[in-house]
Amino acid sequence: MNVKKMNVKTDEMDRKLMQMLQDEFPLVRNPWNVLAKHLGISPEEVLERTRRFYESGILRKIYPVLNRSKFSDCESTLIAMRVPKERMMEVAAIINEYKTVTHNYEREHDFNLWFTITACGKGNLERDVNEIKRRTGIPEKDILNLPTTRVFKIDVRFHFIKNENALNVSEGSPPVPNALTAGDDVSESTMDEKDKKIIRAIEEGIPLVEYPFDAVAAHIGISAEEILSRLRKLINQRIIRRFGGSFDQRKVGIVANAVIAWKVPRDRVEEVGVTLSCFRGVTHCYEREIVPGKWEYNLFTVVHGYDRESVEKYAKMLSEAVGIDDYVVMFSSHQFKRASIGTPH
Repeated sequence: MNVKKMNVKTDEMDRKLMQMLQDEFPLVRNPWNVLAKHLGISPEEVLERTRRFYESGILRKIYPVLNRSKFSDCESTLIAMRVPKERMMEVAAIINEYKTVTHNYEREHDFNLWFTITACGKGNLERDVNEIKRRTGIPEKDILNLPTTRVFKIDVRFHFIKNENALNVSEGSPPVPNALTAGDDVSESTMDEKDKKIIRAIEEGIPLVEYPFDAVAAHIGISAEEILSRLRKLINQRIIRRFGGSFDQRKVGIVANAVIAWKVPRDRVEEVGVTLSCFRGVTHCYEREIVPGKWEYNLFTVVHGYDRESVEKYAKMLSEAVGIDDYVVMFSSHQFKRASIGTPH
């Protein structure tokens, strides 16, 4: 069974505002004024609604999402384990202790626990993977280590306005701006110490006050104008993928989360990866290493919907679009952890 619904009641204006906070957050001194003009309500109401989202847990934070591919010493892998049901909570708790673990889910599959690790610094990824294996005691035969070989898309954004469904199953469309896709320039970029100071000050979210960047400026001793200028620069350099709200989609009814793993011929991986990335309902698309004879699905996509039927229908549509019918849909049944990695030093 998939995760239980934990809906928070929202109206049409709430959903319009949520969409803008996620997709179009203005990098100006008073962003609430800009949002208010678009929505036709007062800045005070915009800020009050945003604070209500945060207090109810719908909104996690409004922050800069970093493009990890810009940092050459960061590595990532996906680990899957076969965990006995009676040990699931114990094993998940051990894994969650590691700050390098960003996501940890129980999924409907023989390999029933899936978690991602992203570590910056030579040897840190291997160290944490080995330590987790040792501490959990899960035998090697019941573990998959599936390192990322190529990222086609990362764009975790939801469609809040369409109440009837989170997925448009009728068509695919180009990725929205700020999505990381295969065509992006991911050449080496760097942040200076001021950039890092700013990111560290807001990576857990900007304050929900009238002038949020002024509040940050007062805290770290950099003017609001310079903070905004530097954030825009980092977005232009693709170091920041996007600046906006992170939402708990389950609380507005988007409870069906599934990884779809595809077995794609090697000579078609790029074509299929780019095509799947063009569907707005696909939030992630990665190529990963296989384990011959044990796991041979080499392309992974993530899809979210209001119910599992819509996700299954979407997976079928994706299959028909790329002509790949060897795939597995793995719904999440429990979210143990969802977090982000801090700013590299």
